[in-house]
Amino acid sequence: MRFPVDFDGAMGRFARLSYQRPGRVLLGALLVALLAAGFAARLGFHGSFVELLPSHTVEVSDLEAVSQKAGGDGYLVLRAQGAAPEELRRFAHALAPRLETLEEVRYVEYRYDTRFFADRALLLLSAPQLKGLREDLEEALRQQKLAANPLFVSLDDTPPLTFEEIARKHTPKLGVSEYLTSPDGRELYLFVKPAGVAGDLVFAQELVAAVQATSDAVAKDFPGVRTDATGTHVLRIEEDRRMREDLTRASMLSGLIAAAIVALSCRRLTALAVVGAPVGAGLLVTFAVVQVTIGYLNIITGFLVAILIGLGIEYGLHLFLRYAEERRELPAEAALVAAIQGTWAGALTSACTNAAAFAALTLAQFQAFAQFGWIAASGVMCTVLATYLLGPALVALTERLRPSRAAAPLPHRPRRSAPRPVPRMLLVGIVVGVGAIVAYSASVAHTVGFEPNMRKLRGEFAATRLDDHIISQLGRRHSPTVFLSPDVAQAGQLATTLRDLEARHGKDRTFADVVSLNDFLPRQGADVEAERAALRAFMDDLPESARTSDRLRPALDRLETLLAAKPYGVEAVPSEVRRRFTALDGAGSFVMAFKRESLSDTDALHRFGAQMDELREVARARGLDMKVLDSNLIAYRIFELVRKDGPGLLLAAGLAVFAMMAMSLRSLRRAGLVAGPLYVGLACLPAAMHLYGLKLNFINAVVLPNLLAIAVDNAVHLYHRYREEGPGSLAHVVRTTGVAAVVATLSNAAGYGALLTARHPGLKSIGELALLGVACAFLGTTVLFPALLALLERQPPGSRLEEDERLLPLPAEPEEEVQRSA
Repeated sequence: MRFPVDFDGAMGRFARLSYQRPGRVLLGALLVALLAAGFAARLGFHGSFVELLPSHTVEVSDLEAVSQKAGGDGYLVLRAQGAAPEELRRFAHALAPRLETLEEVRYVEYRYDTRFFADRALLLLSAPQLKGLREDLEEALRQQKLAANPLFVSLDDTPPLTFEEIARKHTPKLGVSEYLTSPDGRELYLFVKPAGVAGDLVFAQELVAAVQATSDAVAKDFPGVRTDATGTHVLRIEEDRRMREDLTRASMLSGLIAAAIVALSCRRLTALAVVGAPVGAGLLVTFAVVQVTIGYLNIITGFLVAILIGLGIEYGLHLFLRYAEERRELPAEAALVAAIQGTWAGALTSACTNAAAFAALTLAQFQAFAQFGWIAASGVMCTVLATYLLGPALVALTERLRPSRAAAPLPHRPRRSAPRPVPRMLLVGIVVGVGAIVAYSASVAHTVGFEPNMRKLRGEFAATRLDDHIISQLGRRHSPTVFLSPDVAQAGQLATTLRDLEARHGKDRTFADVVSLNDFLPRQGADVEAERAALRAFMDDLPESARTSDRLRPALDRLETLLAAKPYGVEAVPSEVRRRFTALDGAGSFVMAFKRESLSDTDALHRFGAQMDELREVARARGLDMKVLDSNLIAYRIFELVRKDGPGLLLAAGLAVFAMMAMSLRSLRRAGLVAGPLYVGLACLPAAMHLYGLKLNFINAVVLPNLLAIAVDNAVHLYHRYREEGPGSLAHVVRTTGVAAVVATLSNAAGYGALLTARHPGLKSIGELALLGVACAFLGTTVLFPALLALLERQPPGSRLEEDERLLPLPAEPEEEVQRSA
């Protein structure tokens, strides 16, 4: 890379200053690092999927608005077991009032006043249902009369319905039972409605701790009773804990592995300080910038520590290994100047190329990808600057540990003679072999799709298993989709609209049941009153024999009682039912829709999201105001954004890499030669994913554009060294810079490979995909690229490549530039 200013000279002067006055340089760096550490210490971590989207997104704004009205999202479900059913009920009666005194709890559900609705069952039937009841009663009475005739012989093998069967048939299906228990009664469930959202981690922790402490205290008076908990807030805490542990462990392990790689490759412990300290300083500055500009890390940006460690070490490795090489020929100060001048241009080109590829992610509509791109681009530039600002001073300090050696070159083995050239057939075999892998990759690319089961991204732990168990015991999911309407009337209209929509979708419908407060209120209308009057007339016309029949009298008395029930209003509905559908401030009514299937499958999630979009349109056309509370809508929108952003971001990152290479090399042809092997290597990734059995998901998809940024480094450093040494030096370049490239690749792999220890499957999949990508990129940039250079060097005399210098991909620098940089 050439600049209008003499940067080589400037870097040389700075290297001499750092060698002669290392204390001043390091003191200034220490002050900056301490200041950055103060900002970075305030950096938070948000593990909620909700915070991956901008706050202005419809799904996020609806979730926040409905959560405020509902007092929270989801339930904390407490399971009581270990005693007889009667004892568990007494325990629940004692525990529920205690829980409702907690400021974190809005109310507790564990039983319903089913008697209230049983005594008013006829009021809850619609006109068609009342008509069906009357017709069944008339038919049953007719059959009773016929059966009383000794001459009647029925030709129908189907027995008529009894009055008890008619009562069961026409009892309103309200979806509530007296107690929330398992079918055998050995488990009782208390649904604790929180007063805050699960996305607020501090609140979730306080809620779970308070509920568990209260439960344990009450259980002391009930020997044998034991409790455990699940629900939205418990799952949120457990997932956040796992992610924090995984990210902490991965960062520490990445650092340890990288340190071992540095120590083994450089064979000096002092290299740990020269390479590692700038990375640490660069990370502090990076996260200080993040704290000021964003304020937090999320589930996708949280693993950047491990990645930036791998990337940052790479710059220091190339600098230190080049310095060690120069020390065999030069005194310490001159070797440092030569190492700085020989590597800074390649490092800066590499860093700018990386930053450009990362910066392409800032174009994403998906906020988490945009944040990832900004943080990674900032981190790359901070670490490369820290390497060349601190590295020379640290090298100078290591030389002062043994000052007697600094004035002369180090003893070394004589430079090895040039090895025998690699056979041309082997080079051609490498090119053909890589081409075959690319062809195979293209043939299996269609099998590498998105992971359809989102449950695999969360993983299994005790709370998820308990959640599944309770769902199976109760027969339906206990985290419904909640719709907010301005009042009870609109809630009823919205429920009807949703039922109509679900009926149109048939077997592809999303919800098994839709419930609103209107379902618990008396049905109204002229048709309903007409049917009730017809029922009364039926009762008045009953013959005296039916009224005095010992077998019919109980059922008829019950029907008389039901017909005598008086209509009631919202205020009369039992509080345990009414509060489920009423907003905290009383201004709003909820509709609850219970899903018929798990949305962990992406196909089901897509159907759900599409039907919710359709419902919004229908509701808007009917003048209904609604907001939706369901975290699955967040997942749906994330998937849609990832699918929409993915191809464009990958293309933007590829173009950014190629543009930076073209600017650096001042030639599209040379840029194509350097970047081409990278693209070819990454084209092998689908084959690797297919063989490994790995699929994309919305967490690991961010790795794909980043592989372009990470993998281009090897080709850039090999090119700059080859250009410096000139044609014919390829063997030497591969033995020196090529070895450094291998070590750098291992350091990158260490950053990602540490994520393989994660228990969170989503984070682990990042490490798996990245390692496969790094391996494929290494195949292209460090195996295929040198093979292509070797083949190009062996062009026969008089070929067009030799005759036209403009077609030479890697011409030697003019002699004066080689002398100045060496």
